[in-house]
Amino acid sequence: MVSLLLMAFPAAAKMQPLNAPVTELVRQTVAHELAANDMGGRYMYQVRNETPQGSETCVTVETSDWVISRLILKNGQPLAPASRQREEERLRGLLTNRSRLVKLQTEKRSDDARAHRVIEVLPDAFVYQLAGAESDSAGRELALVAFRPNPDFRPRSTELRVLQGMEGVVLIDPVAQRLVRIEGKLCRDIDFGWGIFDHVSRGGSFLLEQQVVCSDRWEITRLALHYTNRRLLLITGRVDSVTKTSDFRRMPDDLTLQQAVGLLLDKDPMTATVPEFGKTP
Repeated sequence: MVSLLLMAFPAAAKMQPLNAPVTELVRQTVAHELAANDMGGRYMYQVRNETPQGSETCVTVETSDWVISRLILKNGQPLAPASRQREEERLRGLLTNRSRLVKLQTEKRSDDARAHRVIEVLPDAFVYQLAGAESDSAGRELALVAFRPNPDFRPRSTELRVLQGMEGVVLIDPVAQRLVRIEGKLCRDIDFGWGIFDHVSRGGSFLLEQQVVCSDRWEITRLALHYTNRRLLLITGRVDSVTKTSDFRRMPDDLTLQQAVGLLLDKDPMTATVPEFGKTP
């Protein structure tokens, strides 16, 4: 369901200044989103994941080759001494455990590739209609666009089939050509493997919000997923999670793995002293 990461109000008259058809606006925005993924810049930030079972907060640091994290809070409280020690030992082990690092990198690249495949088909997977306008905190006008499944869309992979059952609205910054918010729901059941191996029930929903977090970098700051999944006809699982990302700090582009681990091992990583730009070993 990682693919779900990448998925009205009457005021259409306000949107007349937009000089491109709404589908072309979506196409241009998608192209810009894909190009932005290749932009540089390394950051440290906090990720809080909330589920009915509780919450976990991690600090994540990016280097040119790796993205590593440390769990710092459970249910808003610092880890118990034994749990904290295990986290610290795990981080130190990354410096010598090449296979573990490669596994983390492989998983991230797989997720990124999956997201890329979903984003690039958005212009063709849905039928779009201008639904109104909203203003951001700076007073800039944003385009509110409704979407529904395109009956002519033929997904080229199983993972893209979920798009055939989704509808909702997307909020676009037409100047920056970036996605600001996507709200969607499954309007019909989606079966994989003839419904035997995987089945996602209609009524599932998601919310994705994205904004500028530092300089001109856009990041997903909120992702809410709610859906029911069935496997092998018998097992039913329920996903209810909200992930929030915040407190972005710029890191040197040449930050090393050793320095990233050192930052995460600090008593308070979010206030740890960051190496000066261009002065890492």
